[in-house]
Amino acid sequence: MSDRVMNKDRTDFRPRRVNRLAVLLKASMQRIWSSSLFLSLGVFLTTLTSCGNPPSNSNNTNFPYGIAVCSSSCNTYVQTGTTPTISTPFAAVTSYGTHQILIFTGYTNSTTNDWLISNNSLSPTTALYNSLQGPDGLLISSQSFTTSNGYVCPAPVLYGADGISNLIGIWCGFNPNNGSNPGPTITINSGSFQSPEGMALDWVNSSGKTLSAPILFVANPGSSDILAFDLSQVTGAGTLSLSPSGGLLPGTHGGLPFGQPANNTGLNGPAFVAFSNSKNTLFVSDTGNSQVNLYGNGYCIGVNQESTRPSNCSSSQNISPSVWFSGTNTYLSTPSGIAYYQGGLYVVDPGAASVLIWDNVMNTVTPGGNIAPTRRINGSNTNENYPYALVVDGNTNTPPGNTFFVSQLGSGRILGYNNATTISGNIAPTYMIGVTNPSLSSGNTSGGGTTGYPGFP
Repeated sequence: MSDRVMNKDRTDFRPRRVNRLAVLLKASMQRIWSSSLFLSLGVFLTTLTSCGNPPSNSNNTNFPYGIAVCSSSCNTYVQTGTTPTISTPFAAVTSYGTHQILIFTGYTNSTTNDWLISNNSLSPTTALYNSLQGPDGLLISSQSFTTSNGYVCPAPVLYGADGISNLIGIWCGFNPNNGSNPGPTITINSGSFQSPEGMALDWVNSSGKTLSAPILFVANPGSSDILAFDLSQVTGAGTLSLSPSGGLLPGTHGGLPFGQPANNTGLNGPAFVAFSNSKNTLFVSDTGNSQVNLYGNGYCIGVNQESTRPSNCSSSQNISPSVWFSGTNTYLSTPSGIAYYQGGLYVVDPGAASVLIWDNVMNTVTPGGNIAPTRRINGSNTNENYPYALVVDGNTNTPPGNTFFVSQLGSGRILGYNNATTISGNIAPTYMIGVTNPSLSSGNTSGGGTTGYPGFP
């Protein structure tokens, strides 16, 4: 029961267990509702409200578990000499409590762009809610993919995880100006999903050759493992029952049957993943163990269950992390959002109310490193209010560029920080974006409630 109690940090009175409680909240929605689960949920919502006063009506974004941006280059592996372009830059934010993905166009910086005006309240251009019950993790790619049978999913591609329905939705050729609420082009249905959340794409094999379709890594906190799906196996549009092509087993505390030996992976409720194509490395925020894991030879992890995997790739899913960060020096409490950018590892930690950054992270070769972050964004000036999801816009050709955004579970806001590679300390955000959606005043008829808290199907 200790994970369900909101412990306080004595210095800043912020919760130390927000992320694990968020996992509990989402996972419990998929089960039969007993009185004890209703009680636990009520305690969670009441405590979070008293600690951080999250939005209490459906006119505001509610529990923004995911955020993604797309300027002219986003979340993609780009070969030398090629630059994919997006006709309409946009940002996306999940509103978990109202069962929506909110879309904002006109993302690039200009004197008329509402998205980047500090302390602005902004309504989305459009919202997706078709068939969504618990949207959480988000990913946007400006890279199209072609499957083994020739099916083409054109760019830009929006990926959304649904933690209640246990599905991954893929919107191919997504048009952010389309107000008709389109459903996903492709829906991945797998019996292995248990509250899927963070996602990442691997666009290269272990030899560095570009893949025609990526490996989609999915953090699966409900069963404490990592799943991978080879998208070359997609047969076309529609709902597909796709088996994982690879992944990692749960670790010591990952829901293993009593008495079963612990696995080597060290995973316990992982919430988010990131992938470096240049380093062939998988990064995992291992939330329940208060640590961050790095797994080398990431492509092989993505295909370790495929019969056609390369001969140099093992079939084992019981793999120890190559490097991990854990201990008091790291400031890690409940790591969630994670990104790898220009050699640095960026980690959001709601329990520590911080963004923690390890620069030149791949130069760290000592396993089990109780290593302090190079930079830490923390303190009253930051306006961090249960920070959760993180995305970096690394496109320096389109302003603002070199900027990262962090969603706030407590306030429902999105905070943005310029100068991602150098920013540090108790510093105010460059942007504070308050998200509103007046169209929800009468309730989301597709599943969301009007109370501001997650509705139940």
